[in-house]
Amino acid sequence: YRWDVGRIRVAVVVAAAFVVLDAHGGLAAEPPIGVGEVTASASSRDVDVGALRAMVTEAVETLDTSTLPRGSSAVLSVSVLRLDSRVTSPAEVTCVVSATLRDRRRGSVFAVVEGSARGQDEPRRMHALERAILRAAVGSAIARVPEAMRRRR
Repeated sequence: YRWDVGRIRVAVVVAAAFVVLDAHGGLAAEPPIGVGEVTASASSRDVDVGALRAMVTEAVETLDTSTLPRGSSAVLSVSVLRLDSRVTSPAEVTCVVSATLRDRRRGSVFAVVEGSARGQDEPRRMHALERAILRAAVGSAIARVPEAMRRRR
């Protein structure tokens, strides 16, 4: 009799854990948008790809995924196409970023979105300006991702 009560308690605890995990998407559930390749073109030679990946990951994590179609799953690859800096007074920076969405299971590309940003500041702040414009261009591209995923057929 004692053994049966113990088994019942364990079964109840396990069942409750599954209910909690299911309600929260599970512990091991993959996020609907994963970050894939992150690159910079040869003309964007001064881009720190590690910092770029961190920017992309941060931007993806801030997306509201509650509006995405249920069960949607994609891999996002990002490339800096252009990061142009002009040391003038004021200094100018322009950045263009391309992002490709592909189906996580099949690997087929279903959307390409682009983001861009432009800014000016004092020439002595060029490095900070480049980083801020890069972040803004990444954010601009990634902000288009949820709509691209909703339009997917």
